[in-house]
Amino acid sequence: MSAQTEHSSGEPLFAQPPTTEAALRVAVNRLHASSGALFEQEFRAAWEEAIQIGSVVPMHVFLHRWAVWVCIERHPGKAARQHELERIVGSSEDVQVRRAAATELTSLLTWAQQELARG
Repeated sequence: MSAQTEHSSGEPLFAQPPTTEAALRVAVNRLHASSGALFEQEFRAAWEEAIQIGSVVPMHVFLHRWAVWVCIERHPGKAARQHELERIVGSSEDVQVRRAAATELTSLLTWAQQELARG
């Protein structure tokens, strides 16, 4: 089964990994190897910022952002819908269409947040 084939039951491709740098790195590369470079770039930037400001907050933000990304991307149908909504928000000339897409996008991100909170 390819990384982009959702189980017929609608189940995710694999369980949500722990919100750790190592586990998320594996998941990101499993889902989209091409996203691995961005993960590494953002990891280094968050690490450098954390050192500069003397706070772990940038690392927490980085880990949370990628945990949400993995949460959605491991559901190919949800990921495809997210990408379509982002395209609509960025390109539609109809403000009502953009607003509806943004509302649905917010709902999808809220769903991912709730999934992560359930652990």
